[in-house]
Amino acid sequence: MIGSRILKRAVLIAGMLALALPAAAQPKEGVLAKVKREGVLKVCYAQVTPDSYKDPRNGQWTGVFVDLVNELANWMKVKVEPVEVQFGTAPLSLNRGDCDLFGASLLYNAPRALEINFVRPFAAKGINGIVSKEKAGRFKKIEDLNDPSVTIAVQAGSRDHEVSQRIFPKAKLLALQSQTDLAVFDSVRRGDADIAFANGITIRWWTKVQGNEWAVPAFDADFSTQQNGWAIRYGDSDWKDFLDSFAAWIVANNKAAELYDSYLSRTSLFDTKK
Repeated sequence: MIGSRILKRAVLIAGMLALALPAAAQPKEGVLAKVKREGVLKVCYAQVTPDSYKDPRNGQWTGVFVDLVNELANWMKVKVEPVEVQFGTAPLSLNRGDCDLFGASLLYNAPRALEINFVRPFAAKGINGIVSKEKAGRFKKIEDLNDPSVTIAVQAGSRDHEVSQRIFPKAKLLALQSQTDLAVFDSVRRGDADIAFANGITIRWWTKVQGNEWAVPAFDADFSTQQNGWAIRYGDSDWKDFLDSFAAWIVANNKAAELYDSYLSRTSLFDTKK
């Protein structure tokens, strides 16, 4: 009797395990499958010119990387759902599922790469700074910035923030919680900072725009060049492979470079005419 009961119990447990195993073995749905099923791609954007920024007239996202995301969405036949974040919260936003893709221009650095998975880069960008015309030529070389008498303004959480902390530890750092990279330039105009950092290509465009004649690029050549592209969460190889292939198409067809040329040839980033 005891042996019979033990045998029945063993059979029952085995049956329960057999029913449970298929459910447990079901793979977690990846982003690619989810986006195809739902028809929506959630994309995190942070404002940086000319890659991803909001037109103040209508609140619409525009820019080089926004155009590339829209191209991807058109091919996939899905709708883009933008989610605005700041660069400092980009890894958190991705990892907690606020978005499926960080679609703004994210420049590589090791601390970020520890948290999020970089897609194959489209391009590379260096840093430069703006200074007032009165102080043009004050900084002869990059090393001149690593001085306690120098105040550097950066957008908090940006690549410029990380680089400044790492290679200019002696300088005073003014990390501003600004929505756009261009907003940090006002700190130089007010006299709060000696120099403000941004992408070199942005600075060369911005200093030529009417109304900004008070400022000039700090250096002839950019420094600390890093590759830039999109990023996703770790652990989704199908989504990563798919985006890497699309990135390869962008590079092969020079799409990013053409878009940069188009945006930076405009007298205003908020106008479609050159």
